[in-house]
Amino acid sequence: MAQRDYYEVMGVPRDSTVDDIKKAYRKLAMQYHPDVTKEDRKVAEEKFKEVSEAYEVLVDEKKRKLYDQYGHAGVSSQFQDGSFNWSDFSHMGDLRDIFGDSGGFGNIFDMLFGRQQRSGGRDARMDLEITLEEAFRGVKKRITVPKFDPCPKCSGTGAKDGKVVQCTECHGTGQVRVVQRSGFGQFVQVGPCRRCRGTGRSSSDACPDCSGRGKVQRTSHIDLEIPAGVETGSRLRIPGAGEMGGPGEPNGDLYVMVHVKDHSQYRREGPDLIVEFPISFAQAALGAEIEIPTLDKKAKVTLPSGTQSETVFRLRGSGMPILRTNSRGDLYVRVKVKVPEKLNQEQKDLLLRFAELEGENRSVFGKFKKKK
Repeated sequence: MAQRDYYEVMGVPRDSTVDDIKKAYRKLAMQYHPDVTKEDRKVAEEKFKEVSEAYEVLVDEKKRKLYDQYGHAGVSSQFQDGSFNWSDFSHMGDLRDIFGDSGGFGNIFDMLFGRQQRSGGRDARMDLEITLEEAFRGVKKRITVPKFDPCPKCSGTGAKDGKVVQCTECHGTGQVRVVQRSGFGQFVQVGPCRRCRGTGRSSSDACPDCSGRGKVQRTSHIDLEIPAGVETGSRLRIPGAGEMGGPGEPNGDLYVMVHVKDHSQYRREGPDLIVEFPISFAQAALGAEIEIPTLDKKAKVTLPSGTQSETVFRLRGSGMPILRTNSRGDLYVRVKVKVPEKLNQEQKDLLLRFAELEGENRSVFGKFKKKK
């Protein structure tokens, strides 16, 4: 069966930006997640593989160029066996961002590969909202993180008085093997033993303090340094602040996803800022020097005489800081001529006189004068 066009698969036009493609993939990945899809699981798996293949090509500049020029034949050489397999998918980090490293991501990873549990605790994710001003300056935020520590009563064994024996289910290995079949073939999944929770040990009496889990929940406070210039979607990693690992294993990491609030005055586009600024008819007609507030100072803009409404002025280096550089984006000022809603008699007379000098229809203004 002929392959569908990648752009059609993703539901995006051919001139889409990388951000457009990422947004489309996020939506489709969520749609075909095995736990939420309304379609048959096998069909969902096939569609998920199809959109992931399209994403692998279109989000990569080199592969996309080959595809645009030669079609599917142009990118077949980019895959190990000439056609896409999950071993060719190089954007697992994007899936991790979409689903997190627990729950949803674990399920989707299991579906694709029969995931082998890595040594250590799972990573965790939390979301943090900051203002545009905080994103501009950089800010330190104290976050409250729930975490698990080894139970002090049983020293993390989960057994009353710490007395444990070898688990009979996994024979002390802490892992069990499960053969799983899917639309992609047969996979052998190695995962933690459910009976002993991956410890390789079990007990007849559970610890009363932790109910046999070997860990207790605590609350910790972490001071997080957010650098200047972060954007919505920026991800900050805190090593060791994720879920607790097994005995002798490291904890997972915590990923903090940053969301920058919309601003009442400025609109952000990457490192650039856009602001609309009202000016009077006189300023537009005669020219003027106006003062524009930026996020750190005030800047002056010189309006030439005859400035039209919607004219945009560019202030270089007055936008947002750019991460990992000493440079900044630009500030774009769009001026809008504000028409006064109420005029006194002197202002009306002056405008009438101005209109007459401009040669506009005298009869209209004559009628207007009679009504005064």
